[in-house]
Amino acid sequence: MTAGPTPYPHLFSPIKLGPCVLRHRAIIPGHSMMMSHFEPGVSDRLHAYLLRRAQGGAALVGIESAPVHESSLNFSAASVFSDDAVPSLRRLADAVHQAGSKLSIILWHGGHNISHRYGASHAVAPSMIPGPRTRETPKVITRREIAELVNAYAAAARRCREAGLDVLEVQTATDYLLGNFMSPRLNWRTDEYGGSLENRMRIVVEVLEAVRDAAGPDIAVGVRTSVAHHIPGDPDDYDIEDSLPCMKFLDERGLVDYVSLITGSHWSFPQTIPPMTMPRAGLADEAAQFKAALSVPVTVAGKIRTAAEAEAILSAGQADVIAMARTWIAEPDWMRKLESGREAEIRPCMSCNLGCIGFVARRIPGTCVLNPVTGRESATPPITRALTPKRIAVIGGGPAGLEAARLSAERGHTVTLYEANGNLGGQMHLAAHAPNRGEMLPALQWWANELRRLGVNVLLNRPVRLDEKLAADVVIWAVGAEPAITQVWRIRPYLPDGIPGTAGLAHGRDVLRGAVTAHGKVLVIDEEGGWPVVSLAETLNADPRVTSVLVTTPEAALGGPELDLTGDSALVVPRARANGIVTRSNTLVTAVENGMATLDNGERIGPFDTIILSTGTRPRATPEDTLAIGDCLAPRGIYGATNDAERITQTL
Repeated sequence: MTAGPTPYPHLFSPIKLGPCVLRHRAIIPGHSMMMSHFEPGVSDRLHAYLLRRAQGGAALVGIESAPVHESSLNFSAASVFSDDAVPSLRRLADAVHQAGSKLSIILWHGGHNISHRYGASHAVAPSMIPGPRTRETPKVITRREIAELVNAYAAAARRCREAGLDVLEVQTATDYLLGNFMSPRLNWRTDEYGGSLENRMRIVVEVLEAVRDAAGPDIAVGVRTSVAHHIPGDPDDYDIEDSLPCMKFLDERGLVDYVSLITGSHWSFPQTIPPMTMPRAGLADEAAQFKAALSVPVTVAGKIRTAAEAEAILSAGQADVIAMARTWIAEPDWMRKLESGREAEIRPCMSCNLGCIGFVARRIPGTCVLNPVTGRESATPPITRALTPKRIAVIGGGPAGLEAARLSAERGHTVTLYEANGNLGGQMHLAAHAPNRGEMLPALQWWANELRRLGVNVLLNRPVRLDEKLAADVVIWAVGAEPAITQVWRIRPYLPDGIPGTAGLAHGRDVLRGAVTAHGKVLVIDEEGGWPVVSLAETLNADPRVTSVLVTTPEAALGGPELDLTGDSALVVPRARANGIVTRSNTLVTAVENGMATLDNGERIGPFDTIILSTGTRPRATPEDTLAIGDCLAPRGIYGATNDAERITQTL
């Protein structure tokens, strides 16, 4: 490939990782997303997902962490501990090469993060430290088992060589097995595998020597590692003072062709996969220290979203290669669009972690709430021009309406979008303007730009009556949802009229859109959890007319359980506490009277100057037997909205 557009000369320049030459410096690292697959090798779902990114211009496409041994069996979408993995790996490698990209894989053992519930009989680790998420106490791995594991890494590398892969990456990041050995905090051994730096690195050296020997001279071998583990409360945390010497130790022995950097551990998930409130390109400065100290190329990841951010890191000499996972989950054509001068068409990642991480946390294959085709490439036909163009009217400009209008226009239809308010986005617009949620704004801007580019006629401040006749062949209703008490019924279906005494109280979404103001001491009665109550509480807390905010919730913590699944709770809960927002967890309000609230334990709290409900939504009215999508069909959030739009527009 020739040098790219002048704004990004470093991003478009080639780079050599050992024997592997990449045509530019934007790669997709292996990342756990397409899971629920216990067969050896690569599933059809993962094959289609990765190939689509190769076709989108990624220089190197990474297969997620692949178990090298049965003791690391989990919900991974790929495994390499059997020769049966070779055919599917070879099929993927051939397809990726034909698309002009290179293929890598992460050779992995999960250590104490493996659970017997995932399929392995038990976890193993250098020391008897339970996994922070599994809570299971591991078996201390023996010397014999270490030797067996080293052989397993070699066998996995041999299979990858036979399949034609280009890059092998040994996982030493976070608190997976090899990362635990490297950390003096997590490795308490007194034998030759513990204590000094040389001893703690012994298993990593043995693994890399075995992998390099099995891989042969034509495959690049690198490591992925954590800059720090960020264990909360640890006064002597594993950090760059430990991780950098570990990488120098490998570099000086000629064992690695590159080093790939992330940070964090299972004690600090938001550091590893940064949510929207974490800074962009947060590892750039640390990467610069590795680059200055090592003789091999350094790859850096960590919420790098735009070409300008990638170019800034490269031009400053902070790293040699940019690794972007969620960026490409949202936009498979990231590099192709950049190459062809269509940067404005790149669908942005919001770092919401709702589809990619939240789905996987539920043990279902990951996706993207802005791009529901992600993860379903093998079952979703590409967008094609309609044989008979139609006049399409889309009623409502929230995520469902925006995506339906965009996809309809892509298919060649003439589209008019009617929005009752003066802005696009619906409830997403409210969320994007709440504290700490500004990463959603680029997505709304992208939709607006796409509708403009595709010639969609957008009519703002234009409500449509239920009985109104529009000049259209197809009318799609996407008018969203309105505040309601539906989530009260989730726990207490015996309260059809809601919590006694709450009739007529304001709802959180009315506060967010500025239709209702609060003052003084505020009580928020939460029964829906997630971002709606967090955005409401933080909006109220930032209002100078409000003196205090108390939230009652049946969940274990503010924003649960949704934010537990996305990794946001670890940031939201302490932030709320630090800002003075008080949460009464595992609590239900049974009645409200005269500014007082009665709790399910009989306690009465108050008086409050303002009481606000965060109790869910219900579909807005649509004409009977109409074509409805998104929350006006059934409230399900952004993914439900975009997924409906994608499904419906295929039939138009």
